[in-house]
Amino acid sequence: MERVKSTLNNVADYMEKDSRGVQITCYSLALFGLTVAVRKVRPFSKFRKPLDVPNHFIKERRELEGCVRRIDPNGSLLIIDHKPLVRVPLTSSGELPVKISGIKVSGLGTNWLQSIVAGQNVTFVPVSKEKNFVECKVLLKQDVKDNKQQTKERVLNIGECLVKVGFAVPEQIEKPLSEDSFFLKYYTILLRAEKYALRKQLGFKYYAIPTKKLLASTANQLALLFNYSKTNLPKLVIKIPKVYNS
Repeated sequence: MERVKSTLNNVADYMEKDSRGVQITCYSLALFGLTVAVRKVRPFSKFRKPLDVPNHFIKERRELEGCVRRIDPNGSLLIIDHKPLVRVPLTSSGELPVKISGIKVSGLGTNWLQSIVAGQNVTFVPVSKEKNFVECKVLLKQDVKDNKQQTKERVLNIGECLVKVGFAVPEQIEKPLSEDSFFLKYYTILLRAEKYALRKQLGFKYYAIPTKKLLASTANQLALLFNYSKTNLPKLVIKIPKVYNS
């Protein structure tokens, strides 16, 4: 105990004798810590392409925000104007292509995205990176009124909504996502939404399949009618006698 007290006293005496050096050391350590924090958080960075998104953002499931400028029909990508934590004036524009993770969107789903999501601010959580897009869990906040006409905020899971109304289906997942606890929890929500759509018979398949069956049946009926006409029509035709000129 006495040795500890002696050591502390020596440190205190040193700090009193060389206070300027101690201040410089403290400021240097603080500046180093701030630099590390800025590099990790990237508060000024505006992401414009998949390579801009740091890998540790994906590992940590960092939430990002931005405005959906438009929907790219090729793959139903959300073209998002990413908003950094700290906005810097006169930054160049750029839009990040985002795919809603875990689902395959139909044509009706693309129309739904254009009607509901385009032009809205969203929160998106990177799940994985590809060459042309970032796969993300996408959330949309909406203000709704309850039975007492009080406004409350509701958070929509866009992937879940699309699957639930039958405008998208869950995709087959592979490693490493199939072993990722965060993604599996999200994917379980998608599977529950698919069961709901199947139970309620919602979506493209429930009117496309009957329509195909109806068209196939009609085509068969027309084929039978054509064959019948081809075989029996000559027997029913009344022969018209020739008229000779006198």
